[in-house]
Amino acid sequence: MLLAMFTYLAASWDSGPLSTARHFVFDTYHTLAPRARISAPVTIVAVDETSLAAIGQWPWPRDKIAALLQAINAHSPAAIGVDILFVEPDRLSISRMTPETSVPPAVRDWLNQQPSNDSVLAKALQPMPLALGIAGMETPSPAGVLTPVMQQGETIAPHLRPYAGLLRSLPEIDAAAMGHGLLSADPDPDGIVRRTPLLARHGNVLIPSLELEMLRIATGANWIDVAGGADGAQSVTAGELSIPLQSNGMIWLHYGPHDPARFVSASSVLDGSADPEMLKNKLVLVGVTGLGLIDQPATPLVSRMAGVEIRAQILEAIFDNDLLFRPVWSPLAEAGLSLLLCGFLSLTIPVIRPSWTPVMWLAGSAVLAMIGFGGFAAKGWLLDISMPAMAGGAVFLLLLAATLAEADHQRRLYKRDLEAQREKEAKFAGELEAARRIQMGILPDASKIRDPQGRIDVAAFLDPAREVGGDLYDLFLIDEGRRLFFMIGDVAGKGIPASLFMALGKSLYKSAVLRGGDNIADVMTEANFEIARDNPEQMFITTFAGILDIESGVISASNAGHESPLIKAPGVRTRSWIGAGGPPMCVLDEFDFAGETLQLTPGSIIVLTTDGVSEAMDPDGRLYGHERLIALMDGLPEGMNADAIVKAICEDVKAHARGTLPSDDIAVVVLRWRGM
Repeated sequence: MLLAMFTYLAASWDSGPLSTARHFVFDTYHTLAPRARISAPVTIVAVDETSLAAIGQWPWPRDKIAALLQAINAHSPAAIGVDILFVEPDRLSISRMTPETSVPPAVRDWLNQQPSNDSVLAKALQPMPLALGIAGMETPSPAGVLTPVMQQGETIAPHLRPYAGLLRSLPEIDAAAMGHGLLSADPDPDGIVRRTPLLARHGNVLIPSLELEMLRIATGANWIDVAGGADGAQSVTAGELSIPLQSNGMIWLHYGPHDPARFVSASSVLDGSADPEMLKNKLVLVGVTGLGLIDQPATPLVSRMAGVEIRAQILEAIFDNDLLFRPVWSPLAEAGLSLLLCGFLSLTIPVIRPSWTPVMWLAGSAVLAMIGFGGFAAKGWLLDISMPAMAGGAVFLLLLAATLAEADHQRRLYKRDLEAQREKEAKFAGELEAARRIQMGILPDASKIRDPQGRIDVAAFLDPAREVGGDLYDLFLIDEGRRLFFMIGDVAGKGIPASLFMALGKSLYKSAVLRGGDNIADVMTEANFEIARDNPEQMFITTFAGILDIESGVISASNAGHESPLIKAPGVRTRSWIGAGGPPMCVLDEFDFAGETLQLTPGSIIVLTTDGVSEAMDPDGRLYGHERLIALMDGLPEGMNADAIVKAICEDVKAHARGTLPSDDIAVVVLRWRGM
């Protein structure tokens, strides 16, 4: 439907709504590739500002114009074309200057006997190869004598621009000229002259243009041949020069820029200072270019150009075979391009993202522009890409609207699903936060573990990498406060499964301690058996556990595949605990773990951590490592309490990470024994 509409609009080629876009396209071609002046067969003898200043205001006496034409003819031009009409008698003739006052009869008789300037001009024209201009009119008048036009093939008169009448120079002057050519050219509605008729008609009489008459005279032909077909004119021939025509007898002009080298001032021709080579064997146009004396129409390249220079450009383009042409097949080609572009957009836009749809339309339009401009630059074809571009634009907008409507529908569905998902996530986040609070709530508060004599100082910290984690620790007094049980562990895994297994492991381990905690190795073995029994997912826990005799400072401990704690005694460098142990819990169900004892000196510190500390990474991927933790402990001042040591460790790990998100849970337990 859209293509049918654009085809209908394109049928009204000159006055339809598409003409403005079409003319803009053709003018753009001109701007990008103006015609180059190659052979320069034309010279313009201009009545310019310099001539008006030297000779006087326009119009000049016709004897002066006769002298100008004789001076041009003396240099043997190929043909002369006069872009001036001599419609009224010359008021400056001596014969028309009889004084109104009484004068002697002899003087009056002498004045009446003098030839008029019109006669002088007519006599001067007779031997010259010269064509006079005539103007087409919409008011009826006789056609007069014109150059014969011989038609071959179909009659072309109905296709040509009709004129009801012709405005010619005075009969005396008109009859003296060798040829007569049409000066009229109809600008487009925007005032720009883009094409001009080489043939028009008065009734059924064909009228050649001034340019065509000059070429006929220059080639010595006595008539003009025109070939016609069913669609109208095809070509016109003057002598051996054949010129292709549009069906209406017009040609499209391929303009070049204004060139002062085309011009010779009329005053320099009259005083003999003009270069003879500018006139010899040239097609010489005579016209008025003085500012304010003529109407200067617009062209695709400039807003003002003298009409006589437009005629010179017509002759140059004909001579250099550089006319523009709109082929008869161009409407079909443009319709085909419209179908191709619309089909391309119809296939691509529905399957790509909406943000890419303008790119597809621009890409298609760019291909159209290259085809149109390529045909113009290489062949002189005028292909109108505005219709395919607008058809593609309309299809693009429709498809884009449909795509956006579908995208909006999908967006609404996505928004609804997103809101439901967010509701689920919010609920899940709330449940995770509750789980985090529950998990953190089952961990003991180290600040509440007190020895009445102040012999121990403990602190602990746990930070899951996610909302909940698999690290754990435990601290509590047994045997009526005489001994302190402590442990730290790390479940293999993260998130909710690890946190559930962490809670199970902590509870079962504490149960094993409370049932019989004299020997830590036996406790580790029993806890391993209990936890492994309730482990359907085959998870495991690394654990370090120990019991501190608060009075004696003796520690008995066992290690189930966990990182060794650090021991820092006063005045001694920090070292790792190297003691007995075994594999992680739940790896071997009935493994008998071994224990180890250690005598602490007063002021000694035990630091237990999970691998979230040693494996903390900075933005460059470097690990925190044990050596840095040992160096930190050695650098801490003596006498720091457990809570301050925990904070120092956490701040140093944070400083190392420099904003990098933790990849694992972090747990730290610090135990300080002050002694008896």
